[in-house]
Amino acid sequence: MTEFLPSTRAIPSSNDQTLQVSAALSPPASSRRQFLGHALLAALGSSAVLGAATGWEGARIAEAAPRISTTRISMVGDSLTYGSLRYQAEALNAVGWAGSAIDGYGSRGIRTKIAADAHTGLTAVDAIRWTSGDSDFWIVALGTNDCGIYSAAKYPEVIARMLDHIGDGHHVMWVNVYLPKAGARQNGWNDALTAVARDRPEQLQIFDWATLAERNPAWIAQDNIHCTAAGYQARSMLVANATMLARAVESRATRFEVRSVR
Repeated sequence: MTEFLPSTRAIPSSNDQTLQVSAALSPPASSRRQFLGHALLAALGSSAVLGAATGWEGARIAEAAPRISTTRISMVGDSLTYGSLRYQAEALNAVGWAGSAIDGYGSRGIRTKIAADAHTGLTAVDAIRWTSGDSDFWIVALGTNDCGIYSAAKYPEVIARMLDHIGDGHHVMWVNVYLPKAGARQNGWNDALTAVARDRPEQLQIFDWATLAERNPAWIAQDNIHCTAAGYQARSMLVANATMLARAVESRATRFEVRSVR
């Protein structure tokens, strides 16, 4: 069983797989705006000036983002999400989310799983809803395994299946994939995400992990897929920060990118 931070509790599923649920302990009212400047944003049709923040590439936004209500957030992912468990809930709490439910497991795809995993990506959504209730905002960090299973022509259909399962009236920020040893698969999947986001601007935004990973090799493990400890920590914080920016611009399809201004 994974050991979690004090603000989290673990709920075992049918095969002792861990669903992480957290609740913030009175997050400061200023935390949302305090952390907005440390995430990454480049909206389609708009721009953000990016610089250094807390040791990582960050964004400075000319106008303060509108105040948004703090709600609970849900996240479904694969081994990269599982590797981030010790950091992700705390990072989401720090930027102002009242609580989070996170379900990640190795080798998971949207419609596929290994025997040891209780859930596919689709049924992990169901498990979170059954255990913790629904969220209006979801993070999806799947695709690393899917893009090696399906042909590129099927990518949009598989992505759409996940979005349809989460459903209309929900906002999704999807973390794209970094596969430097399989560039065609990486680019095909990430391009498919971008195309689907353009078709669903009210539902989907993309967090560009591929660009961040490429520009920060110290975050990436020797297999060029998973992260070092520092990489998981950085990924968790940046994903959390980006959710608040996503909420501020959720009326348009958005791609989170890095443009150095150093």
